[in-house]
Amino acid sequence: MYRIVRKQSLNPTVAMMEIEAPLIARKAEPGQFIIFRAKQDSERIPLTIADFDRDKGTVTIIYQIVGGSTMELDTLQEGDCLQDFVGPLGRPSETEGLKKVAVVGGGVGCAIAYPIAKKLHSMGCEVHSIAGFRSRDLVILEDSFREVSDELRIMTDDGSYGTKGLVTDALEALIQQGNQYDEVIAIGPLIMMKFVCLLTKKYQIKTIVSMNPIMIDGTGMCGGCRLTVGGETKFACVDGPDFDGHLVDFDEAMHRGTIYREFEAHAREASCNLLKKEG
Repeated sequence: MYRIVRKQSLNPTVAMMEIEAPLIARKAEPGQFIIFRAKQDSERIPLTIADFDRDKGTVTIIYQIVGGSTMELDTLQEGDCLQDFVGPLGRPSETEGLKKVAVVGGGVGCAIAYPIAKKLHSMGCEVHSIAGFRSRDLVILEDSFREVSDELRIMTDDGSYGTKGLVTDALEALIQQGNQYDEVIAIGPLIMMKFVCLLTKKYQIKTIVSMNPIMIDGTGMCGGCRLTVGGETKFACVDGPDFDGHLVDFDEAMHRGTIYREFEAHAREASCNLLKKEG
């Protein structure tokens, strides 16, 4: 069983858990993910590894409470155990040889961007981080990013914190200041990654995105996580989750992401009713 050694609320809808999983912590690398079940009859959920500590034997996950399964996960407290916790899965982010990188995170996607920025920083790479949120109360991991970034820009849609505007505004300003990046790494909502890629394509800067489509088995057999990349079908769980953003068909990915919206709404309502009864 996988014991929760620490749980912390990061904002009204996002929480962090540090899980005792020594075998996974021993092999985990930034960019990889795990698949877990909160309870015996729970749905399988993929989550990118937000951090790991090989000495302590723990893996950190950060999740947004948006559906029935994450609501169920959030009922667990420190000392409780997850039913399953499998990984590390997927291909690690490629960081070798990079000297100067812009890491762009949007919302809860910052939880995925942070371990990559952390590794790049530890390798001596110059890291410029941009983190975008809708408003001040949704900001997460600011201090963590500040520790591993040579420059950090916080953007909010409403201007309640940092600078008002989009992550693309900050990225273009940095590029126009003369910063020459070996690579831009963008992680967040599909629409955000799409527009980051449109911007970087204009400046001919290689851009990597982390794709998180619907995923079931994590081995490429179910086909649920298929994407079109450079005109070819790829599977995020085994070929990714990192891909060349200039080759990803974002419109197709966004369309496929809406297929189960009605089902998710019913699952969320059912979980709300169940939690009310248990309460």
